[in-house]
Amino acid sequence: MELTFKTGEFEDAARVRRAVFMDEQGFQDEFGAEDEAPEMIHVTAYDEAGELVGCARVFPSELEPNIEDVPGRWVFGRLAVFPNRREGGFGTQILAASEDIARKAGATELQLHAQCHVAPFYERAGYTAWGPIELDEHVEHQWMGKSL
Repeated sequence: MELTFKTGEFEDAARVRRAVFMDEQGFQDEFGAEDEAPEMIHVTAYDEAGELVGCARVFPSELEPNIEDVPGRWVFGRLAVFPNRREGGFGTQILAASEDIARKAGATELQLHAQCHVAPFYERAGYTAWGPIELDEHVEHQWMGKSL
């Protein structure tokens, strides 16, 4: 099933992020001031009936204090799909659409802080791990990157 994508629908993205990261995975600190930064691009995905399926976000590296700010370097994150909509390839579509949106906004590379258990998903999409494994709240994460 092909998805349609929108940007600027933060409330829809927040619904997915609350359901996945807070309710399902137990994260406490899901939202921050960067979510309201004008440079932040919230990507939301909808099925053929217009129902919300998932979300992600992309933004210039200047908003991410944990990596070096380099021209053309952007950050991808908060990829989430409602639990009842998984296994349909939607995550792959959201990632590809987000990469395209970032590229059109000036990104030449993307960095992401992946939960370690989903690193193989990103590796299949061409991302390479770098740096140490770190805890983000209670979950192991590792930085990964890809040239666009």
